[in-house]
Amino acid sequence: MRGEPELRRLFDNEAGVLRRFLRRFGARVSPEDIAQDSFLRLCAADATQIVSPRAFLFQTAKNMAVDSLRRHKAAPYRAVASIDLVPAAAHAPSAEDHCIAVEEAAAVRAAIAALPDLERKALLMRRVELLPPAEVAAALCVSERQVQRLVLKAIAFCHARLTADDGGAPAP
Repeated sequence: MRGEPELRRLFDNEAGVLRRFLRRFGARVSPEDIAQDSFLRLCAADATQIVSPRAFLFQTAKNMAVDSLRRHKAAPYRAVASIDLVPAAAHAPSAEDHCIAVEEAAAVRAAIAALPDLERKALLMRRVELLPPAEVAAALCVSERQVQRLVLKAIAFCHARLTADDGGAPAP
């Protein structure tokens, strides 16, 4: 190619023909994208090495379409309008993970149930209901510092209970 006028003339004459040619490869190929990329490669190529710019353009487009089909065959994908439409099963845990989570939740509930009443209430109000220390202190009729101690003691108890080797008794 000699310059921009020749390239513009080639684009005007061949862009539509090239897109129609690329439609033969089916719906998995984007004729517009591949045609544009083919023209870009023609612009970037060494002009002294190209005997026929039109042949170079069509051969490049054909190679890119074949590569696109191979990529799609190797790793197929489906476009969706919204990520919310992707099936939930793609993100669902395995049956084994579900069973483990159910067992762990039961163990946590048992550890919380085994707490003394005041510690259990403080823990649930602070960590589950996310109430500020002042509100928890007022509800339990204790100081804010005492709420902090109760929560820390409850967490330590639950941790010991959940990490005990014998399956339920508190660790020493």
